Amino acid sequence: MRLVRVITSFDPWNSPLCTCPDKYSVSAYTGCSYKCTYCYITSYIPRAFNCRAKKNFLNRLRDGMKHADPGKPISMANSSDPYPPVEEELRLTRRALQMLLESGFMVLIITKSPLVTRDVDVIKEGNCSVSMSISTLNDKTAKRLEPGAPPPTKRVDAIKRLVRSGVPCSVRVDPLIPRINDEGVEELVKTMADSDVRHVVASTYKAKKDSFARVVEAFPEAGERLTKFYWSIGKQIGRSRYLPREMRYEILLGLKKLVEERGLTYATCREGMLNLQSGKTCDGSHLIQKRKKVK
Repeated sequence: MRLVRVITSFDPWNSPLCTCPDKYSVSAYTGCSYKCTYCYITSYIPRAFNCRAKKNFLNRLRDGMKHADPGKPISMANSSDPYPPVEEELRLTRRALQMLLESGFMVLIITKSPLVTRDVDVIKEGNCSVSMSISTLNDKTAKRLEPGAPPPTKRVDAIKRLVRSGVPCSVRVDPLIPRINDEGVEELVKTMADSDVRHVVASTYKAKKDSFARVVEAFPEAGERLTKFYWSIGKQIGRSRYLPREMRYEILLGLKKLVEERGLTYATCREGMLNLQSGKTCDGSHLIQKRKKVK
């Protein structure tokens, strides 16, 4: 039986606004159990919020490693969190990290889960960096936005533990939704700077019809305003609706100033605003420290 490779080139729909470096994408799971209202995967993954392990994943990963370039970073993961609740039992992400890092591959972990700290023994010894996604520090707002995800307070605790262990970390402030979670970012930036995070990646919400309906259902008081911002004066770019450029720029520039005042580097994601970037990469993969040679 032919193995379908699980190490694939990262290609966010050929977005003209993507500034990511050339990299791979790997995920042990299909779908995500965190059920974030704004999540885009429901537009292309069947049963998107039903997280399940990929069949024969470790064998497929082993095969893919034979053909992958270890000089390119591997993003883990993009269409599902690498640390869903089922990972505590299945440990597929942990095994994948062991395989990749022991062979000298560079890995960027992107997660919302404090379970990542379970694997700090593996992460701190390899070519690895962690990017924690935190859209707000307000637990009540987060519960409405990300009903199945761990609370932000636990993510902050996880970041602190990782940094204390010598793991280089960044934070994704993503997505920023006007009048929902774009206020209060000052405290988020302060908390991250005090935790010795090095880099911040920010992005405004890109709306699709299905995700937009979930966001409005969770925040009905914002429905009329968001409909105006996205569907009346907003713009279709690729497969998503964007806020007007002037509004996006104002939000992202304001955050940039806060971030850089604290001594952190900054970048935006799929915004087409390279002039706002002060980090070597937008995704934080430049934080990966080469510690091991490929076997």
